[in-house]
Amino acid sequence: MSKILFVACILSLISLTCGAFAASTDKVNIDVAGFINHGPMQPTVKAIKEVTSKYDDKVNVTWIDSTTEEGQKYFKDHGLTAHLNILINGNYKFNLDGKEVTFQWFEGQYWTKEDLDAVINDVLSNNGKAVPESS
Repeated sequence: MSKILFVACILSLISLTCGAFAASTDKVNIDVAGFINHGPMQPTVKAIKEVTSKYDDKVNVTWIDSTTEEGQKYFKDHGLTAHLNILINGNYKFNLDGKEVTFQWFEGQYWTKEDLDAVINDVLSNNGKAVPESS
């Protein structure tokens, strides 16, 4: 009986450990693509930096300037047209607890810092509250 209990405990621990690793994402990749050096975009750029900086190395942010050849190619390859786009693991549209959030244009227009923070946090913890929508 004690051997069965011991094996059951070991299997439970293995199951919990595997579940813990599956329940979280190590990193979130964020591409910020647009007119990132344009004066009117600076409050939005600042808002993005404020949110992402609190995640340290859990968030990998790539800044893509649309005025460069690389930026223009990125825009074309991803079908982007907005002045500023935030792609979180390749998506800029999310359903966040029933609210459609589009991470394009200015902060406060279609999205807020709180929305960005909530989506990043949800992706890292894999809570399922932020569901990517097809862009």
